[in-house]
Amino acid sequence: MAKGFHFGHLRHLRHLRHLRHLRHLRHTSELYKLPAKAFKNLLTTELGTYQLDGEGITTSFKHFELKQHIEGIRYATFERENDNLEIALLTCSKSVRTKLYITCPFCQNKKQHLYIFKNGFACRNCLNLNYASQSERKQDRLARRIRKLRSSIWGNLVNVNNLTESARYFPKPKNKHWVKFEYDKAVLQELEKRYWILAEIQISKLLLI
Repeated sequence: MAKGFHFGHLRHLRHLRHLRHLRHLRHTSELYKLPAKAFKNLLTTELGTYQLDGEGITTSFKHFELKQHIEGIRYATFERENDNLEIALLTCSKSVRTKLYITCPFCQNKKQHLYIFKNGFACRNCLNLNYASQSERKQDRLARRIRKLRSSIWGNLVNVNNLTESARYFPKPKNKHWVKFEYDKAVLQELEKRYWILAEIQISKLLLI
């Protein structure tokens, strides 16, 4: 992007200052995403009016106009009551595949996706969103990690997600080598040990109430 060339308007930020204090926008999982790939076909198509399809896209922001800056950068313009939201389409060819990024209309940073809220689209930082895992206790994070590792080893085995069942008693999958299996199981048992230390502390606190 050329120096001094920006999409969107900094005055949009005043709307975000209010949004940052809304509780229902606390976690990313509570909002729909607008992925960059939704605009992929627009890199080579004719300029003009197009429509977005997908979950969470409101009627107000379904239609947009595809434009192109004098320097060749394409961008989508969404009309609002008092101003417009502009999302630039930027490509990066540093990796094997050329990646498409879209810019946040508020901070101008390029992202793989934006989040949809009632006033348009913005990135996680501008909306001050947290990942759900950031609000988890250490015990909850351990439980999620244990279940994920169990699933990678045993798939949908009965009781694989039941943490009251120790992984030491689960059988070796047929397609797994013994050395790798024993290593993964040792890692898993160490995680389970740490989980139950925290669980016992939590149980003790509950019993004292």
